[in-house]
Amino acid sequence: MNLTKIISSELEDKLKELSFDFEDSSNPWIFVRAREGYVKDYIEIDKSNWESNAIRCTFQTGSESVSSPKLAERKVDEWYVYQNEEELTEVLHKLRKIIEQYALPWFAENTQLIPSATPNYLDESWKDSIQEFMKKNKIDINNSESVGILDQLVISNLSQKDIYFISYCYGEIIISQFGGEWKYDANNGPRVDNIGGNPAFKRLPHDFVNKVIENKNLSLQRYYEDIAFVLED
Repeated sequence: MNLTKIISSELEDKLKELSFDFEDSSNPWIFVRAREGYVKDYIEIDKSNWESNAIRCTFQTGSESVSSPKLAERKVDEWYVYQNEEELTEVLHKLRKIIEQYALPWFAENTQLIPSATPNYLDESWKDSIQEFMKKNKIDINNSESVGILDQLVISNLSQKDIYFISYCYGEIIISQFGGEWKYDANNGPRVDNIGGNPAFKRLPHDFVNKVIENKNLSLQRYYEDIAFVLED
């Protein structure tokens, strides 16, 4: 049996109506929905490597992914077995129902906007604002104890610019204490390279800041100590 041909025949037109395009891939067979301003949604069908003639369907949008049984609260199977083309067609009809009944609402609930690009807060135009922020909050970028001040600021009510100010200060503290240099990554924003003299050791300070904002169990102090630990080895 030509699985790609059958999957395309049974699902491509129907999923096209739902704005999913077939990537013309095979094992996994992937359907993608791209919408302006949002991360892509993926429907993936793959064939088992352990059981002959068995396929399943999983779903992903951004950093979120889910299997068919988890999505349907165990009301459906994970793997569907077929012995011939007729049974495969029946299986694909079941998967199509799962997509319509469970996956579409899940995609709607887990829609993620494409994150806005990180500005170049190393630019000269940011300098005065950053200096004012440092003065106001008594931040000394040459003193590692200022990491504690940044941690207190992170748990306060911050503007988006404040987040970048903190990111800059954190990067400067890393450079002053361990060595390193700023580089601007057009895709990801300002980055500290060559930390501790190791060309392979690179970090995005605003990534650390955002992770601490999202997870209150983390701290910039902890990440700072992690860097120190890595450089000690």
